Amino acid sequence: MDKYIRPLTTGYINHAEERDCTVRALANSAGIVYGNAHTILKKHGRKDKRGCTNYVWHDAYINTGLSLVGIYGTTKNAKHMSKRLNIAAYKGITLGRILPQLTDGSYVVIITGHALAVVSGHVIDKGLNRSNSSVVAVYKHS
Repeated sequence: MDKYIRPLTTGYINHAEERDCTVRALANSAGIVYGNAHTILKKHGRKDKRGCTNYVWHDAYINTGLSLVGIYGTTKNAKHMSKRLNIAAYKGITLGRILPQLTDGSYVVIITGHALAVVSGHVIDKGLNRSNSSVVAVYKHS
């Protein structure tokens, strides 16, 4: 397995924004305009040019029609989500190992410290991602 996973394309990017991976992941996986995805996350508490907590992105993704496929591993974020949502976490898995399972449909994958879109098995993101990054959660568009 390669050390890094190259994105198929960069998808939506707003050069005026920072720390907006949750916005880009939503826009790219849903095929919606970046501004609309930004508005959705802002409505749920994301502040401009700031990252957001799992409270914010989870609520925004669920209210946008995504379903939580699972929580994975024992990272701090995974434990917190598992306790908050009262859902048992699956065994930990890396980005490189989960991608072959995400070939059908559009997903938002949360890895430690980052969010990215996966559409038909292809990563859409603005940079390289380590294949050994721990997956925290996966959401699927219905």
